[in-house]
Amino acid sequence: MSDLTTRLHGLRQLAECTGLCLWHHLFKLGANVIDPAGDIEQLIGRILARRILEHLGCPVRTEGLEHVAGLTRYGVASTHASYLDWAVLLGYFPAPLRFVAKRELVHVPVIGNYLRLRGILIDRSRGEDARAAIARAAREDIPWPILIFPEGTRSRDGSIGKFKPGGLRLLVEAGRPIVPVRIRGTYEALSRHDRAVRPRPLEMLVGAPVPPDFGGVEAVLAEVERRVRALGEPTLPGDR
Repeated sequence: MSDLTTRLHGLRQLAECTGLCLWHHLFKLGANVIDPAGDIEQLIGRILARRILEHLGCPVRTEGLEHVAGLTRYGVASTHASYLDWAVLLGYFPAPLRFVAKRELVHVPVIGNYLRLRGILIDRSRGEDARAAIARAAREDIPWPILIFPEGTRSRDGSIGKFKPGGLRLLVEAGRPIVPVRIRGTYEALSRHDRAVRPRPLEMLVGAPVPPDFGGVEAVLAEVERRVRALGEPTLPGDR
């Protein structure tokens, strides 16, 4: 495609996905009246994320979901290569995830209510940063897992970048096991340089959780990174 054609295709995809979001938002508004706790809203969000990915031609295969069955109060360390990662996690991760976000985003249509109920909100008006918000959330007795992207930002070339373990360290110090997650295919579908989504299969691979007593904080962080990078790769001698 030419650059202009790609941009127009991307704008059409954006308009179509916005239409899907607004349609589901109407159902969500009604759901919040009868279910203030947000369980129905969570289900609607999951359905919406799946519909968007299906509409874009990006079917998702999952593996390892059994590792989080029955697990509560844990962290999730996921790779991050594309904006599509959010839809994959929202649509296919077995539990409702708590995302770190600026408090102002609660006023945004569609996602605002979800963040109000599930988000870890950074209140910069009080001088709070992401680390302080994560530390506060790690101490809360809320069962939903806390999502961390340890690379800090989207991958520039599709490879897994260097981990910045600040947020994960806070979760480990709070006694939370960490579940490694690797998402594959999203960079090829929509990298940070692309203007439109390319249809292609995606994968979400979930590994066994690393317990917080795995030989100390530094050992836990190193093992989480090792397991994230190993997901989906050929098994090598010495792998656990």
